[in-house]
Amino acid sequence: MNEFKLSKRLACVAGIINPGGVLADIGTDHGYLPVHVAKNNIASKVIAMDVRKKPLEKAAENIKLYGVSQKVELRLSDGLYKLAENEADTITICGMGGKLIQSILENGSSKISENTQLILSPQSEIREFRKYLSESGYETVKEYMISEDGQFYVIIDCRRNGYKNELICTGETEKEVYYRYGEELLKGKNKSLREYLLRELRISQGVRNKLENINNDKIAGRLKELDFDLECIKYALEFYK
Repeated sequence: MNEFKLSKRLACVAGIINPGGVLADIGTDHGYLPVHVAKNNIASKVIAMDVRKKPLEKAAENIKLYGVSQKVELRLSDGLYKLAENEADTITICGMGGKLIQSILENGSSKISENTQLILSPQSEIREFRKYLSESGYETVKEYMISEDGQFYVIIDCRRNGYKNELICTGETEKEVYYRYGEELLKGKNKSLREYLLRELRISQGVRNKLENINNDKIAGRLKELDFDLECIKYALEFYK
């Protein structure tokens, strides 16, 4: 049997899960997280769910291969549809776009209580997703950012408290920076975020340098956007001084 090794991102997710409860992994794909959680007795039971049959078939193979069939249950489900109310203590949704995760939370809201641990890792639309959480009654307990194979991943541990969680900011630029990069990541001087910011600074400045001598209305609008992007990046980097 090949040694089972979890990706850095999913290992971070596994390390956040409150131990001893029932885990529901939404969009489980090949079941890597459920296998790891079951093998290491992190949860008493794992419900691995996916909307696609093929990945679930592969997940079934992995679950059998690593001897955790007694602890992991597979369900073909669109989001949280096949999860009962109060059935899971922790819900993980990783590797999807922010809008899709938002849709899953909204459509399955009856399955989420104030005691449910939500571990969410959007791979796109992260700024908009942070704003959605803040304005829709979800409180961020802790946020993580890691880099792996040249990619950057955000992982949010949050709870549903039912209140609009207003950001406390000194101005609109600061609020935008918090939505884009994460207040806790910035205040905690997350190393992966700094690496990401420096990369974005190089890219945005390089694009601006190429466009600044072109004279037309569309380019002028794009230059204005780039200037604001650079302002936000530089503001964010000030946290590291």
